Amino acid sequence: DRNAPVPFAPGDCRYDFGKGPASEALLECLRRYEFNALLKELGGSPAPAPESAAPAAAPVRAAAFKKVDAEGFVKKVQKAGALALAASVPAQPDLLDPATVTVGAASEEGEAALFPEKPAKARAALGALLESGKALAVAHDVKALRQLLAQGGLSLRGPCFDTFLAAYCLNPSRGKYPLSAALEEAGAAPSEAGPAGEAAALWSLRGWQEAQLEAKGLSKLYRELELPLLDVLAAMEEAGIAVDVPYLERLKKEFESAIAALKKEMDGLAGAELNVNSPKQLAKLFYEDLKLPVLRKTATGAPSTDEESLQALADKHPLPAKIIEYRELAKLKSTYIEALLAKADKAGRVHTHFNQAGAATGRLSSIDPNLQNIPVRTALGQKIRRAFVAEKGQVLLSADYSQIDLRVLAHLSADPALCEAFRAGGDIHLRTAAEVFGVPPEEVDKEMRRRAKAVNFGIVYGQGPFALGQQLGIPFGEAKRYIELYFKRYAGVSAWTEANLESARKEGLVRTLLGRIRYVPDIAGKGPLRAAAERVAGNTPIQGGSADIIKAAMVAIHRKLPKSGFDARMILQVHDELLFELPKKEAPAFGKWVRREMEHAVELKVPVVVDLKAGPNWADMEALTA
Repeated sequence: DRNAPVPFAPGDCRYDFGKGPASEALLECLRRYEFNALLKELGGSPAPAPESAAPAAAPVRAAAFKKVDAEGFVKKVQKAGALALAASVPAQPDLLDPATVTVGAASEEGEAALFPEKPAKARAALGALLESGKALAVAHDVKALRQLLAQGGLSLRGPCFDTFLAAYCLNPSRGKYPLSAALEEAGAAPSEAGPAGEAAALWSLRGWQEAQLEAKGLSKLYRELELPLLDVLAAMEEAGIAVDVPYLERLKKEFESAIAALKKEMDGLAGAELNVNSPKQLAKLFYEDLKLPVLRKTATGAPSTDEESLQALADKHPLPAKIIEYRELAKLKSTYIEALLAKADKAGRVHTHFNQAGAATGRLSSIDPNLQNIPVRTALGQKIRRAFVAEKGQVLLSADYSQIDLRVLAHLSADPALCEAFRAGGDIHLRTAAEVFGVPPEEVDKEMRRRAKAVNFGIVYGQGPFALGQQLGIPFGEAKRYIELYFKRYAGVSAWTEANLESARKEGLVRTLLGRIRYVPDIAGKGPLRAAAERVAGNTPIQGGSADIIKAAMVAIHRKLPKSGFDARMILQVHDELLFELPKKEAPAFGKWVRREMEHAVELKVPVVVDLKAGPNWADMEALTA
């Protein structure tokens, strides 16, 4: 309503920086939504981490330190058996020159030293100590530090304490975990600039984090899962995965030709040259020139041209469908084909970076390039997956957890009917359809199974009747009835859902199978924020439990593989799937071995099932019976 009375104008909302203090209401709003950069500008400070039922350790202040002779420092920490480490490079480093990496090290007693390339004797002594594995190394993001040290010709082995991973375990919802934020959360003073100051600050942070991990029941998760996992991920990043470069170059030309042909066809349908990246031009064409109905609007009230709108308009004119196809081709070409060609090393292998602290549920994410988001179900996506290949004489083997989220739900809820369905084996979605719709399994048709499958996963993801109705294309009331039928038949799931929410309301957090926590402060609020928090509270124990299981499997496989007798290596993790590269002749026996490790990484009340496939590339794989 453009005539609604608004008692202020946009200019009245302006805040002039530096002209008077910000109101506490504004600061509290910024804290709530974690606008930490704005808070700092306005003289405020971020909110402390949400408190669990466990008592919090007292904040600490970073101890002062003094710089000492580098060579003498190494002798002291050799005896002490522990040191803190940080490293830095110039803004535009020459990665081939070890002199670009300066290492800072600090002792628990407050002494610190810098190790540039010279004096060479001191740097060599530090290198020998780090490689010996005889000293505990405290660092912020050990995996990244190891890569930086490697550029400087140094190798870090042995036991570590990673303040980055500890910060992630303590509050997995932050998203980013710079050292400055970890120190601020601990109540410690900011570190002095440079690697020596950063290293010195790590000692007080480590002590605070260890106390917090113990108080919140997170020590085991940190020490037995997250900390050993960093070695697994480092090995996978170093191994990389081979890509067929000539195939990708041919695929690039194929996509370019298809994009050009589509562009010509779209221009013909539009009657003029069309800029598909201009929402304004598309809106004018659709809604003014072609007189198509406005089915959706943007937040500003303008007619929408997003993908959902185009999908809805596709049956009313041929142009929207062509634009969808064009956008998909263009995205696949730039995001995957060109990115993979740019990232392939001289040996034709691509080395992704696994972000261990990338998701609040505990799942891993993959960047630079992202290998976890390559389309699976489309023909175009399969063409890109075909570019990932095994080396000559080898195969790729995929080990994929079957319906692991639903199995975790069955374990958590202990629902008799759901547990029995998994113990009996067979098609869980068909079994659910028979249970929910009250018909014999042989009378379940494709549509009934499709709806049961949507309800199954909708329960896992906290989907309500509105979202389920949209997904299935059915009325709200019908979707609501399906959910009610599901909870009536699987009363144990309903009881667990309510008990889990009640616990979340009392404690302000939820936990996964292996004790990972996730805070849900908005669960005590009202309206949309509360609804979103309830979805998070319901979903996290399930998705987080699945993440716990595959992480535990990765740690076990990595530890046992060197003594297994197999010449295999783990090269990729994509949510519930692990990808290995190994000699073709070993595939059947290795598949049997790795299936056993994965199925028993974490014991559940229902069977855990792993599906195996193997083939010359990631697309052309056949089921492997082992």
